[in-house]
Amino acid sequence: MPHFSIVIPSLNQGGFIGDALRSIAGQNYPAVEVIIRDGGSTDDTAAVVRGFGELVTTFVSERDNGQSDALNKGFAQATGDIFGWMNADDHYLPGAFAEAARIFEANPEITVVYGNWVTIDATGTEIAKHYALTARRPHFSYENLDAYNQSLFWRRSAHERFGRFDENLHRLMDDDLILALLLNEGPERFARTDTFLGAFRVHESQKTPDAAIDEKHRAEQEYLDRKYRFAPAGSTRGKIYRLRYRWHQFFDSLVAGGLYYTIGKAREGLRKRRGLW
Repeated sequence: MPHFSIVIPSLNQGGFIGDALRSIAGQNYPAVEVIIRDGGSTDDTAAVVRGFGELVTTFVSERDNGQSDALNKGFAQATGDIFGWMNADDHYLPGAFAEAARIFEANPEITVVYGNWVTIDATGTEIAKHYALTARRPHFSYENLDAYNQSLFWRRSAHERFGRFDENLHRLMDDDLILALLLNEGPERFARTDTFLGAFRVHESQKTPDAAIDEKHRAEQEYLDRKYRFAPAGSTRGKIYRLRYRWHQFFDSLVAGGLYYTIGKAREGLRKRRGLW
């Protein structure tokens, strides 16, 4: 049975971290360690965590240099075979660990397992479903899986090839992780499951805005384009790659979620980006 290491970066998420920890306890999976790296919260985070007793293997609360730094410190402490990262305001869905373990055990060549996810509001009510895309080799910064950290697990060996979270990133460290895994491991070592694995919470105090993409987000996308030497967004090659990605995104969404889902995703993308790009 694979041993899971789940790292949770946190800062003043006492109102939500209990839900995150309950979702781990509810997996009923016996081989898991939970590492919480807290950035020095001033709310009731520590008290909430203490209430979960031995479920939490490590809890460190001290000032850090941001979420990427917290993640690096957390995974440096991890001892498991399979790694996972969940933010303190998100949670796993029932059966996520068992499904990931089943796929890893049945497919020794697979190094990354990912699946579908849902959006929830501050109360935990489901807002929308999201279907993961087929893994493909990326050619620009936002060519991803439409599956993020709350619905993604990877082997320790893959993390060693990934290296470290880039501390220049404060928003898109999840995109950076996925890009690096796709490039290092190759899409053929990714396994997609139709199971819904995690929930992403939308609330007023979250760091990542749910409204239109802002300048900080765009600046980090441009940083990733330079980091991985992707074609510039405005270049002919860049536009060709983006059109190709849009086609695959449209096709995968249509197959998994149907026409209304695909139309909704297209509208959401246009709203956030204020255009196709």
